[in-house]
Amino acid sequence: MNLKILSLGIYIGLSGCTVSEEMISNKKLYCSEVYKGIRAVGRVATEVTTGVAIVDVCDTIDEIVEEEEAEATDKSG
Repeated sequence: MNLKILSLGIYIGLSGCTVSEEMISNKKLYCSEVYKGIRAVGRVATEVTTGVAIVDVCDTIDEIVEEEEAEATDKSG
């Protein structure tokens, strides 16, 4: 039973490592409190068992959007 929970936690945690255009366009869904809470459980489980810290996908989306906006500003002016 614990192995199933661990596997699920790792899956959820690692799914936060990849950010696609679809995730960026659906930020309201992916960054809803419920979804963030579910991912947080997976990240904590992964960090406790493996010692590997995983960044939340919402933080990554924010960074990507900021970089894209900065690049657009640089190109326009």
